[in-house]
Amino acid sequence: MNTTKMRTIALATLIGCFGASTGAIAADTDKEARMKRWTESKDQLEKELGTGKDKAHYRQTLEKMGYAITAVNYDEPDYLEYEVIKGLDSYEVQVDFENGVADNVDVTTNVWKTEATRAALKDKDYKYVFPATITADAEKYSDRTRAKAWAGEKDALEKELGVGHDRSHYRGALEKMGYQVTSVNDNEADHLEMEVVKGDTSYEVKVDFDEKTKKSTDVDVAPNIWETEATEKAKGDE
Repeated sequence: MNTTKMRTIALATLIGCFGASTGAIAADTDKEARMKRWTESKDQLEKELGTGKDKAHYRQTLEKMGYAITAVNYDEPDYLEYEVIKGLDSYEVQVDFENGVADNVDVTTNVWKTEATRAALKDKDYKYVFPATITADAEKYSDRTRAKAWAGEKDALEKELGVGHDRSHYRGALEKMGYQVTSVNDNEADHLEMEVVKGDTSYEVKVDFDEKTKKSTDVDVAPNIWETEATEKAKGDE
């Protein structure tokens, strides 16, 4: 595992990227409402979990609040990481410990979900059972572990796509860079939103346009928390 400082920096990077992108979805009222609910739940969960507690407190509190712990990615003396779900939403709960007592709690995105989490989200008859084992190859699924690399990919993609282009530029540019466009969620005169996949990661690519010049004025690449079926299929998650 990395040090707590490195984990915190990586987490801040992902959340910073994520937070900066939320304004771009204002036109999509369903997604905006879902994001609002997700954020409110995240804030409430962090408050209820709190710090200054021992490790047992976190499982007990999550279960009491109706969250199902679908994966235990890390369970170490200084760090605990759960994937949890409630309804159709998932979260990554990250708790840092010092001398057996929690000194930092973060609830964040769960972009890279384990198979167990994906299956639970899709199962209408899902019955909760606490995971019997620690996630194998947890670094593949931990948002905190992968945050720094993700941020670098996001920055490179935004730079390469650029602004000042017409609409047709973006699909071709994405495909040239090895990204597969799996879904077009919004295709308005002033806004284009696509889901794209590369490897085991999907992104939302959002482009704003000037309606008069038809040229792009802003490009944002964001985590793709709620993937379409086409995106899941392209990643091999179905």
